[in-house]
Amino acid sequence: MRRLSGLILASLVLVVVSFGPVHFVAAQSGAAGAPAAPAVLVAKVIEKEIANESVFYGRVEATARVEINARIEGYLSEVSYVEGSRVNAGDLLFKIEKSIYEANVAEARANLASAVATEKLAKLDYERSKELVARKAVSQAQLDQDLAQYEGAQATVAARKAELSLAEINLGYTEIRAPITGRIGKANETKGSLVGPSSEALALLVAQDPVHVAWPVPDRLFTEISKRRLNADDVTVKLRLPDDTLYQQGGRIIYADPSANDATNTITVRAEFPNPDMLLVDQQLVSVIIESKEAQKHLVIPQDALLLDQQGPYVFTVEADDKVAVRRIVTGAQQGLSLVVEKGLNLGDRVIVAGQQKVRNGISVNPKTAPQSEAN
Repeated sequence: MRRLSGLILASLVLVVVSFGPVHFVAAQSGAAGAPAAPAVLVAKVIEKEIANESVFYGRVEATARVEINARIEGYLSEVSYVEGSRVNAGDLLFKIEKSIYEANVAEARANLASAVATEKLAKLDYERSKELVARKAVSQAQLDQDLAQYEGAQATVAARKAELSLAEINLGYTEIRAPITGRIGKANETKGSLVGPSSEALALLVAQDPVHVAWPVPDRLFTEISKRRLNADDVTVKLRLPDDTLYQQGGRIIYADPSANDATNTITVRAEFPNPDMLLVDQQLVSVIIESKEAQKHLVIPQDALLLDQQGPYVFTVEADDKVAVRRIVTGAQQGLSLVVEKGLNLGDRVIVAGQQKVRNGISVNPKTAPQSEAN
């Protein structure tokens, strides 16, 4: 009897041991239920007043480039400037030996004085002949001859005056002066060199204040701007220098080329900038920033929300029922840590900014508002 009771007890223990784990697993599974919805951070699509901005690559152009040439032949007696320096209009740059040209002026003056004396004598003869003809003391033929001599003397005086003027002009050309204000480069000839009209340029002088900046605008964009009837007064023009700093002087658009470049389908636009400190150099590459003066309202999202695939940009949104949806968007300009959205979203939409790797279209999520999302 005691042995039978032992067998029954052993059987009950075996049953408990056999069925206990199964019951525990079932209970554990029942407690877990469906997988928890993944947590994500979201930010609302907000509206900001933003000035429309476009950036182009442009080149600095001097408003004037002048090759300094000798207009007469002679030997250089002086190079009067420091290479690479700024010179003002009228500053002396070169001197050509002037002794020959001074002698030419002296000779021309003497020839003029002689011609004037001859003219005076011819005039006296003519006046005397007029009186004598009136008294019939000389013939009309003599008067005509004296008149012709007087007129010839007048013509000679005019010719001698022209010769003197030319000699004085050539003497003036012995001093070569800057025709414009700007920066002058290397002197291509040195003191003692024989120069003349057929010689190469003595130096290059480039105007640097103000300067022009030219940049190409795609003809599609140019047409769009033209249709909106925007003009130079509606925008501000800024420059970003090669060291990535903003140029402190603002510019103004002065004109666009009247024809497009058929190779690039662009239209060149030019602006003028003051350049008092000579920071802008001819042919320098700069970034041109065109910004509208009046700000316009745009929808913006944090850049962290943007995703890309082969079809283009998109975002994950969290709908009213906390389910994920894929939205294809058209993006605009970057504004700090935000991104302008042209199409695809509405004001107040919630976009996922963190946790995108855990979601897919149509699943439910546990959204939490990202810190300071309203300020992005």
